Amino acid sequence: MSAEPKNYDLHSHTIASDGILSPTEVVLRAVENGVDVLAITDHDSTDGLAEAHAAIKTHDLPLKLINGVEISTVWSGLDIHVVGLNVDPNNSQLIELLKNQSAYRIERAKAISAKLERTRIMNAYEGAQEHAKGEIVSRAHFARFLVEKGFVPDIKRAFKKYLGKSGTAYVPPMWCSIGEAVQTIHAAGGQAVLAHPSRYDLTGAKLRKLFDVFKAAGGDGIEVSQSRQSQDDFYMLAKYAMQYQFLASRGSDFHDFNNYLDLGKTPPLSENVQPIWNNW
Repeated sequence: MSAEPKNYDLHSHTIASDGILSPTEVVLRAVENGVDVLAITDHDSTDGLAEAHAAIKTHDLPLKLINGVEISTVWSGLDIHVVGLNVDPNNSQLIELLKNQSAYRIERAKAISAKLERTRIMNAYEGAQEHAKGEIVSRAHFARFLVEKGFVPDIKRAFKKYLGKSGTAYVPPMWCSIGEAVQTIHAAGGQAVLAHPSRYDLTGAKLRKLFDVFKAAGGDGIEVSQSRQSQDDFYMLAKYAMQYQFLASRGSDFHDFNNYLDLGKTPPLSENVQPIWNNW
């Protein structure tokens, strides 16, 4: 397969969803870290893209920006994320789906807050909003609020005790389906990539079932090189990419400096997979 001459990071977040840096700060840091091609893929939002493009032009940055989005889906009761690359943010179908996702996100956030209130943690929704620099309020913002107020020592504990599937304030997801996400990404001219497959804590059989579903839905690729990944995961995902004839992607999933890899710090893809960017 073709070599990888550039540093690609095709999964990153800004304050338009639950990242800690503005779109301008993200593109500046990407260049500082030697990234050549960056995708901004905020959760259920494309709001950060215009600022990022403007910053690249203003600062004359040597960076190619890919319009992206990370769509939340639900499958077998689990949050499964599908990244869209090279999407048209003005596509009407994509706009409509993201509007629906945003409305549900608000509903879910208020339900989480109500559950936290029953554990005598008051004003959690307002506290999470203070940590959200954009319009989206996510579980990550609740986690930062819980850490700030001293209810838990770190983000991981916030999810384990309150926000994760076994947590006291967990609210099951009601996102769109994997098929709806893939179809919408294609309608917007993009490619659909299954995000961080080895981070869903699935058995081997369940992971293969997820790949089957994603393939049947028309999914284009999977993230092979990802954040918080062992070498065994890396080789396993490369093997699955070849087995299922998925294109391979690479992305840090950068949100912050404590829980994720920094921009551009994932390992290059191995030569036995087909990079998703080969025909760009």
